[in-house]
Amino acid sequence: MTATATDLDRLRHALPRDLERSSQHYVVDGVTPAIAFAPNDGSEVAALLHAADEAGLTVAPLGARTATGLGRPLARYDVALDLRGLERVIEYVPEDLVVTVQAGVTLATLQATLREHGQYLPTDPSPGDEVTVGGLLASARSGAWRGHLPAARDLILGMAVALPSGDVVHSGGRVVKNVTGFDMHRMHTGALGALGVVVEATFKLTPLPAVTRTLLLSAANIEACGDLARRVWDASLAVRAITVLGARAADGVMLPPVPAVLVEVAGSPASAERTLRELRSLAPSAGEAPVETWGRLRRLAAGPGATVLRLGIPPAEVETTVAALERSGMAAWAHLAAGVVIARGDIAASEVEALRALAVERGGFLQIEVASAALRKAVDPMGEQERLLVAALKQQFDPRGTLNPGRWGAGL
Repeated sequence: MTATATDLDRLRHALPRDLERSSQHYVVDGVTPAIAFAPNDGSEVAALLHAADEAGLTVAPLGARTATGLGRPLARYDVALDLRGLERVIEYVPEDLVVTVQAGVTLATLQATLREHGQYLPTDPSPGDEVTVGGLLASARSGAWRGHLPAARDLILGMAVALPSGDVVHSGGRVVKNVTGFDMHRMHTGALGALGVVVEATFKLTPLPAVTRTLLLSAANIEACGDLARRVWDASLAVRAITVLGARAADGVMLPPVPAVLVEVAGSPASAERTLRELRSLAPSAGEAPVETWGRLRRLAAGPGATVLRLGIPPAEVETTVAALERSGMAAWAHLAAGVVIARGDIAASEVEALRALAVERGGFLQIEVASAALRKAVDPMGEQERLLVAALKQQFDPRGTLNPGRWGAGL
């Protein structure tokens, strides 16, 4: 089924004329939509979704487009919904450590605003701070800080979501004590835009640490690196990242191409100084690493031009998993506190399936973060674990399959 001229005219009548954009700028997986729009607020998003739903057209919400390789290729793509016009900081109360922003605000813009008041949103998704708030929440990607600091979904106080029904629903609120509807906005976080379009979010914030330092700790081999990383973790130091790097991964972020442990110290001057002393006692050869290393690692986890996998693995087994992936020719690294191993490189569909079986056998998971459309068709990027739940939610919130159809799998 293709969009007819009558269908497209119905969309054009739902929004002001100046919000239409050239569809040629919104190609996803080689597919060009029939039409594209860039609304400026949640009510316009809801109006577009309702018109598309009534016309039987499908909509793909897009922000900075940093995660279009996450999930299966779209089963159908009629309308591109560009959310970058939703770019306002709606309310910021520094003394309450609370901010409300529209979904098109980039994380970089938000962090710059908060930095002026000595605050930040403690999240470090790949590929970097160019992600929009909507994309941050829809993809729920996390980085090296996960396990040391709350996940993005745990920082949300409230959310506004536009639905194909034409409604904009609100959950939570704009104050820390208000937890009404908390599960509702947690549900939309990580849903890949398949249940509704996040148009606004309220976050609780954290003061910026007074001191941040990055240290590179060396050990004899990858196994010794894993042991060293766990000793750092067990010491309960003022750190917000402990990452085990395989040799290929270290080379990929412009460090010496040998296994190592990358540690980010963050805290008050006194706690940071104590932590630095403890780290140097655990690893006497520890040296400073460029602060840019973390940004390079975030970009390495996002492609493009390679397959990127995320595996959930028991923390006791992260170094053996990193070693196995590096032997296969991939660059691999592990964020210890989260029990997550990330690997980047070329890999066949059969190898992905074998790795998934291994991860599941160990009580974990495997997710394809970035891959070609062909690989994402051949292998389920998300796995089977949440399919029944997603199917039930999809039926309730998007029964006609208007939003990102197929991204969670056939019929979803």
